[in-house]
Amino acid sequence: SGDLANLDGLPAAEQAQLPCLRQLRDSLYSQEFRDFVSRVTGCGPLSGSRTDMSTNRYMQGDHLLLHDDVIGDRRVSYIIYLPDPDAADASRWADESGGGLELYARESPNSWAPAECPEKTIRPRWNQLVMFTVLPGQSHHAVQEVCGERERLSIQGWFHFPQPGEPGYSVDQMQQLWTDGAESTLSQIAASHQRAHGTQETEFMAFPKCIEDTSIVSSEDKTELRLMNPEYLSESVMTQVASRFADDSHIELAQFLNPAVASALQPLLNAADEHDKVGNGHMAAHGTRGAGWIINGPPVVRRFACLQSAEDALGVQLMDIHKMFEGPAFARWLASVSALALRGRRGAVRRFRAGLDYTLASPDAGSSCTTLDAVLCLAPGTTWLDGVVGGYHCYVDSGDGDASNDGSVYRAAGDDGILLTTPASWNSLSLVMREPNVVRFIKYVSAHAPGSRWDVSFEYSVDE
Repeated sequence: SGDLANLDGLPAAEQAQLPCLRQLRDSLYSQEFRDFVSRVTGCGPLSGSRTDMSTNRYMQGDHLLLHDDVIGDRRVSYIIYLPDPDAADASRWADESGGGLELYARESPNSWAPAECPEKTIRPRWNQLVMFTVLPGQSHHAVQEVCGERERLSIQGWFHFPQPGEPGYSVDQMQQLWTDGAESTLSQIAASHQRAHGTQETEFMAFPKCIEDTSIVSSEDKTELRLMNPEYLSESVMTQVASRFADDSHIELAQFLNPAVASALQPLLNAADEHDKVGNGHMAAHGTRGAGWIINGPPVVRRFACLQSAEDALGVQLMDIHKMFEGPAFARWLASVSALALRGRRGAVRRFRAGLDYTLASPDAGSSCTTLDAVLCLAPGTTWLDGVVGGYHCYVDSGDGDASNDGSVYRAAGDDGILLTTPASWNSLSLVMREPNVVRFIKYVSAHAPGSRWDVSFEYSVDE
């Protein structure tokens, strides 16, 4: 992106090279055009002194997650689309190319959270102007990932409320934005009731009694754990795992499922993605879920599909793994390799669809205690390893409650707040002891991923 609001600060020689941009900026913020915007949107007076615009260049893989633009005294958002006019059929942008502007309504009259799916999608078109009023909890929008090779070039910016001394300025003008009870995107990310909304379970399901380290897996437990690779049930391997976990408080266990189980499961996962046209450059369509799945939201903090019932062969196999993770035998195995006493569990089978899904690193409702995270990742293919197509699981230091450091926004890989990152992979179990001040997220899965990021994700509350 490039700032166009401060053209006057450039050296004269550089300003001379940008006469059209200067003319455009001056025209957009002229009294005549601001009056036009006010009439069309009904937003009232707009500032002529506060210019706020930039160029934005979206290339393949670029996207923008859902938000409502409520920052400072923004009043109207606008975009001027400028895709290459010399490209073939430049007047329209194909649906499969992505890059559309998605506009979301409220999920219900009683909620300020955005709906599960966009109400309207606007494709980029040469010399097209789009604008909308900025309203907390009502101007939710996102930019789809650009899937094709064409660049999505635009000029984007905001009109602001009048500044002190300008016509129409009022000390309480910002109150016009806030309908009773309205919540902006940032407020919803921070609000515990929004984080809890749609989670797999709001409370841990307690074991009949606290499960502690037994160091021995009984024959009955081995039967209950028959879906696991038998190597991980041997005493020598369990001792090695326990030693490594004691040193690092996390470990990654490859080839975790029984090879026969994994071999039967992989073609079912691939077939589901092929049927739904997910991945390899294709964005999953909104609403894609499969029989027995629901969409978990709200998309202001998370979006992924969650398995509720076994309606086909794939659902049956995934639910069998879920039942194993939920059972006491698996908890006893976890207690043995982690030396942690486990009080309860909650979890889900999840599908992160390419081109759609993610979670933000906002604290989980009810996770004020230390937990043991057990996440079995089932992402076929090897292109996940470098993280370029997303889908990786990242743990972030939330800053001990500092609201400005709550991890709600993705951070650069080199940021000191990053504690642990594990790439998506096939048939790999990640065990992580997570303290209350640590939050986590699943990075948005790119349309160029080889398919969905499937996993079985459980949290176990630790007795302290």
